[in-house]
Amino acid sequence: MKCLKEANHLKLSLDDGTVIFDDKFFSCNSEVSIKSDHGHYKIHESRFSKESVVDDIDVESGDPLIVKLKAKSGSNKIFFSMHGFKDEHIYGGGEQYKYIDLKNKSMPIWVQEKGVGKGYDLLSFLAYMKGVRGNWYSTYFPAGIFYSSKGYAILIKNYNLMKVSFKNYNFFEVWSDELEIALFEGENIRSLIQKMISYIGQEYSELPEWAYEGVWIASQGGIKVAEDKIKAAKDRGIPVNAVWCQDWSGKKITSFGKQVYWNWQYDKQMYEELPQKIISMNSAGIKFLAYINPFLIDQSPLYIEGEEKGYFVKDRSGSAYKVYVTTFPAGLVDLTNPDAVKWYKQIIRNNMINIGISGWMADFGEYMPDDIITFSKRTGINFHNEYPVQWAKLNSDVVNESGKKDILFFMRAGFTGSTKYCPVYWGGDQSVNWSKSDGLPTIVPAGLSLGFSGVRYYHFDCGGYTSLFHVKRTEELFMRWSEIAAFSLIMRTHEGNRPYKNLQYDSNERIFNHFALMSNIHASLKTYLKYSVYSSIKENLPVMKHPFLIYQDYPENLKYQYLLGNELLVSPVIRPHAKSWNVYLPKGKWIHLWSGKLFNGGNYVNVDSPIGKPPVFIVESSSYAEEMIKNVQFVDKKFNL
Repeated sequence: MKCLKEANHLKLSLDDGTVIFDDKFFSCNSEVSIKSDHGHYKIHESRFSKESVVDDIDVESGDPLIVKLKAKSGSNKIFFSMHGFKDEHIYGGGEQYKYIDLKNKSMPIWVQEKGVGKGYDLLSFLAYMKGVRGNWYSTYFPAGIFYSSKGYAILIKNYNLMKVSFKNYNFFEVWSDELEIALFEGENIRSLIQKMISYIGQEYSELPEWAYEGVWIASQGGIKVAEDKIKAAKDRGIPVNAVWCQDWSGKKITSFGKQVYWNWQYDKQMYEELPQKIISMNSAGIKFLAYINPFLIDQSPLYIEGEEKGYFVKDRSGSAYKVYVTTFPAGLVDLTNPDAVKWYKQIIRNNMINIGISGWMADFGEYMPDDIITFSKRTGINFHNEYPVQWAKLNSDVVNESGKKDILFFMRAGFTGSTKYCPVYWGGDQSVNWSKSDGLPTIVPAGLSLGFSGVRYYHFDCGGYTSLFHVKRTEELFMRWSEIAAFSLIMRTHEGNRPYKNLQYDSNERIFNHFALMSNIHASLKTYLKYSVYSSIKENLPVMKHPFLIYQDYPENLKYQYLLGNELLVSPVIRPHAKSWNVYLPKGKWIHLWSGKLFNGGNYVNVDSPIGKPPVFIVESSSYAEEMIKNVQFVDKKFNL
């Protein structure tokens, strides 16, 4: 990348001569109003001052090229525009559920709830009336990372509120008086992602061995329920390697559904003698997984302790800020307070790790209000996006300090920098329907876009999560969801927010048999998945990836197919009542996993896709092809759906 700097003017061009920036950087003062409601945010800007050129520009040549900016005195926002091109594609921005190409899109970069519905159906309308709908760009994991098909990438190294637009120009606004950006050049998106992942860092490498060895089944209701579920699943031939009990700390029934009691000590009635039970499970090859978030429910024992010590973020009166996540108030731990961080790490160490818990969902991170007061005097507007990064770091630190190598936690909220600390992300709360705005189909673009943004290891709730109003799981929906989960890095079920009103994997014989088939197929992929993780580390690419990262002839606009590793192409069935499915195969020869039939790539093919046989292909040249086809066909014949 070539850089020419004259006073406050900067010209940037790629090695082929393409000019991507030829202008000045500007600053101004503007007033921003951010209103929050249950993790949803409305951002309004007003009272602009006259724009002025930034005071200082410092350029460090290299790959990446670093540009450091300092705003004019009295300004609180820096903004600039890069050249846009009509034939340009823009990727990144964090986890996106509907679009992977952001060309002609505008959005804020702000951690928040994804929202329910997000489309134009009845569910979305009802969610809008309740104030929980969200926008197409609402996401738990935004990121100031963007890739242009013209051959460059930009990283905005700042946690403050940002807005971006990729219309006629590529326009960036950051509410900060100082700004650092990094610019990369590469021959394609793949090389840019590799450079970006290397630059932003990823602390975690391989997953613990147990993570590959079967399915993680969700259970709520107590230790007896969990033991019965494990036995029933084992009797059915399901390779259970972990049981995930999110209500290990107790339950609270609300109008939203069955929720966890946010006090991070095991419930001695529901989970009687849990430490001893975990030892017994471990001896049978079953890991026990739990749940935690950075909140404590109002007036719980740990809340009272935290309030007495002043460990929560505060409101304007100096009291613990009462955050309403769903229907009840809770205190949010102040992660700018070193003593609060030590205290929370001690809770995880003593109440979770030391009783044998092998992993947990480290939920939330996106609910910090804008009008809080923190220990360090950081404001909501400049700490909000950093909060999930610090939440990830807290969990990472306590795991590393324990010295135990087989503990695995997973998160949904994140921001640029989170991948240095959190090993695995999941796709958040999808509605239990077929909506391309919020249902089953969205788990694919979510995974692809997270891959662009530096996340190597991704999975999702098998079956979805959110059941509101009239929306409930159907048999077909759950089974199709299980098929995608089987061909993912981690297969984990979730009972949802209203488990007793929704079908589960063991609700009836048909679903149970199908789930047994899919979980065995997932387990049969262990060797290939371990190889794919190794390749991901070696190549600095995500395990689940857009096919054009490997096959350059692959159409960039396709967003509902993916590669698992580099050799397995998955084209999930994402609409109801489908009997066959059109699949685009990259150039080369591909083997249909179920029939063993060989197809020539470079075009669309249509294959039979009844329930139990999702469209999956392996490249003929793969050293895993023969073994995988043999294993899949053996399992298929064994369960004989």
